[in-house]
Amino acid sequence: MIYAVIMSGGLGSRFWPKSRKGLPKQFLKIIGQKTMIENTVDRISTIIPRENIYVVTNQNYVGIIKKLLGFDNKNIFKEPLNKETASCIGLAAVKLLKKDFEATMVVLPSDHLIIGQEEFEQTIKRAIDVAQDGDYLVTMGVAPTRPEIGYGYIEVGDKIQENVFRVKRFIEKPNLDVATSFIEKGNFLWNSGMFVWRADRLLREIKKYLPDLYKNLMRIYEYIGTEDEEKVIKEEYEKIDGISIDFGVMQRTHRAVVIPTNFVWDDIGSFTSLERFLSKDENGNIIQNCEAAVMDVKNTTIMGDKRLVAAIGIKDMLIIDTDDVILVCPKDRAQSIKDLVKKISSSEEFEKFI
Repeated sequence: MIYAVIMSGGLGSRFWPKSRKGLPKQFLKIIGQKTMIENTVDRISTIIPRENIYVVTNQNYVGIIKKLLGFDNKNIFKEPLNKETASCIGLAAVKLLKKDFEATMVVLPSDHLIIGQEEFEQTIKRAIDVAQDGDYLVTMGVAPTRPEIGYGYIEVGDKIQENVFRVKRFIEKPNLDVATSFIEKGNFLWNSGMFVWRADRLLREIKKYLPDLYKNLMRIYEYIGTEDEEKVIKEEYEKIDGISIDFGVMQRTHRAVVIPTNFVWDDIGSFTSLERFLSKDENGNIIQNCEAAVMDVKNTTIMGDKRLVAAIGIKDMLIIDTDDVILVCPKDRAQSIKDLVKKISSSEEFEKFI
């Protein structure tokens, strides 16, 4: 059977201070009238029935997921600690395999924007067929429209069937010169972070490339459905060295293939990414969720809460106002917000603001 696995444990720190530890980005209404995770569930539920959609998340977010999605405990896989995507996806794999030895997983981030529902559905269905018939680890790649330094890239290899290609290599976020060269070469795609594979095939690849994690997962597998399940998951998670599924498996396996997509995709990874989807005034300013009084302000994004935000004579800036934090940042430093959050997190005095 086909199951959707939605990863929803991230903190969205590049969206701080809107995205917070208690209410991260996937639970916010960034674009439109629904939260990002609600949109993700709606999008995949046209292919996979809701009873076969599962969310993997930090145990602290179980309550809000139940409230937003109406899910009960059986459709929520709880992680006691955040140990990156290999363990997150691995936990889902052993849980589903215990339930269904022929489980196929459609793995999706909870906080991405996709426009083009019909194209999305066609791509997912194609990926399911390829994963099941060829026993491949399938990822979906997006044709780049700009030299983006905030995304990973996939170098496309040989064609193995119609619109399906071997993955030559994965490249983590490059600098601007390298990203520009990828665009010029024409055989690179953005890594969307969406995957399809059989659960048993994924676990065989984890066994091969991440043997320690495999041992952790197999011990968890033994205790699924017993009264000691949560205790054993916690014990094993404390032993796990976190690694992403890209680094741990996809960069090393010989079974990775990529399907180029035709839908519009964006990971909405920073405030500057909103410029591509929100309307601007005549001076290129985006003003969202607040009253703003501006004079000689250009190309600036202002997001507020309850207060009036006033600005004079600024250009290419971010002003993000919340109840307890105001962020002022040049747009070209938006990627540094994550570093600022890390610095603030190390201070006991400021920890309450994370």
